[in-house]
Amino acid sequence: MWIVAVQESGLGGMLTLGGYLDSHVEFWLLLTLFVMIAEVFTSGFFLGALAVSSLLTAGAGWLGLTPEVQIAFFGASSIGSLLWVRPVFLNLLSPKPVATNADALVGQSATVVAQIPSGGVGRVKLANEEWRASSKQSLNVGEAVKVLSVQGNTVHVGSA
Repeated sequence: MWIVAVQESGLGGMLTLGGYLDSHVEFWLLLTLFVMIAEVFTSGFFLGALAVSSLLTAGAGWLGLTPEVQIAFFGASSIGSLLWVRPVFLNLLSPKPVATNADALVGQSATVVAQIPSGGVGRVKLANEEWRASSKQSLNVGEAVKVLSVQGNTVHVGSA
């Protein structure tokens, strides 16, 4: 029976669910609600991008645009939302790489505890541990240095 009512009343009837809703805006807001609930059970923010589109289309319906224009607006804003809004949210929600182990030492400050001759090997105190260290320049005991790279158990340092 509902399908017959929708077929007879066209797009306007479809957007009011055959007369069950008072306006097209209610349809778009309900669609937004349903799509956001469905998004909770999915990943990738695909449905969330469509929720943004349906919310924008509710605004278009509120402005009094015809049902045909609302459908076209929903289609265009869905494509735009998938192309521009979804990548922004995915970037915000994706985990950022965190340096661990030896990579986390690069950029930290250290103190020379055994003289490092130019091109030679000495020792530095780094994060409460002594490390074997090499440098292109001569560094004296007590100098502050910065870790440039790590190779095996040797840190390569330079002036801070």
